Formats: sequence, C-alpha cells, structure tokens
Amino acid sequence: MLFDSRTPQSSEGFKPNVDNSIKKPIPTGVEKFFFILFFILTIGIFYFVYVGRKNELMRDQNEIQNASSLIQAAEKRRRAVLIKMMDSLIGYKNFENETLTKITQYRSKLSNIDVDKTSPVELKSQIDSIRGALNFQFEQYPDLKASKLYLQFSTEISMQEDEIYATIRNYNMIATSFNSKIYTFWTNCVAQKLDLYNVAIFQASEIERADVDTSELRN
Repeated sequence: MLFDSRTPQSSEGFKPNVDNSIKKPIPTGVEKFFFILFFILTIGIFYFVYVGRKNELMRDQNEIQNASSLIQAAEKRRRAVLIKMMDSLIGYKNFENETLTKITQYRSKLSNIDVDKTSPVELKSQIDSIRGALNFQFEQYPDLKASKLYLQFSTEISMQEDEIYATIRNYNMIATSFNSKIYTFWTNCVAQKLDLYNVAIFQASEIERADVDTSELRN
C-alpha cells in the first residue's frame, strides 16, 4: 500500500516550507523551437487557408460572370435565329402566294386563247411562252413547303427557349451556391475582408421577357 492512513500522526504536525525567492521562467531550447514551429505552422496554415478560400471566391465570381454572359448570348442567338427564320419563312410564304397567283394568271391566259382565230405559229408561241414561264416558276422553287417551314419555325422557338432556360438554371445554381458560401463560417470572414455580398438571382425585365413578335406571319 502506497499510503497508509493508519500510521499515527506526528505530534508536531507538518508545515510546508515557503520559498518566495525570485525565479525567472527560462524555457529550454527545445521548448522555444517547438513554440516557434507551432507559431509558424499556425500562421502558415491560416495564410494558406485564407488565400485558398479567397481564390475560390474569386473563381466563383468569374463563373457567375460567365454564366450571366451565357444567358445574354443565348438570348442574342434566339433573336438572331428567329428573325432570320421569320424573314425566310415570310419570303417563302410570299413566294407561294406570288407563284400561285402567276399560275392562275397563266391558266387564265391559256383559257382565253382563241384557238380558232389564232394562227398555229402564234398559238405555239403563246403556249411556249406560258409553259416557259411556268417552268421558270417551278425551277426557281420546285417544292412549295411553307407548311414545313412553319413547323420548323415552331420547333426552333422551343429549342431556343430551352437553351435560354438551361443557361438561367445554370446561373441561378452558381449564384445560389456562392450566396450560401459567403454566409457560412469562416468564409464569411474572408468575404467581409474582400467586401463581397450576395449575388442577385436571375430576374428578367419586361423587355427581356418579351418574345419575338410573330404576328406578321398571320398577315
């Protein structure tokens, strides 16, 4: 047994000595080395973590800028593509009307030829002229397919809208992730140092929500 409480106590009791002499704390060389090493490692780790998070936030902002640019590029492409298709479609539509009108005129000319009063040479000349004009019309546009172009136009509208929606979803996802990140500890300390704040989620203006006017196709 290490301590035996049954041992009789000395009649003189016990009083510890007090040493109040000045003794300066002197760390050993090893203790100094580990203290300095710990300090350097702490500062170094903090620095690298801070710089790493700062670079991450900078990359996030660049991604947000790129995502925003993609939305504008998609909107620009939609407008350019649809306007070009509308011009082409309207041209084909007008050409159909023009062609059918001319065919009707040529048919009327054929019906109005007085075979009995027209010489064979003149009759042949008129028929050849009308036939040549008809052939020119069909050679210029052999397959009148405005209905097919209307279908392609509708399909292209859906495709362009889907592409824009995809870029908007991508932007919102990146912006939301950034906003969540800068309000969490300890990233919020870095964000405050960099004077960062939340990025706006996509909100289309009235002009941006306006689609390409296709009412002209009904005329």
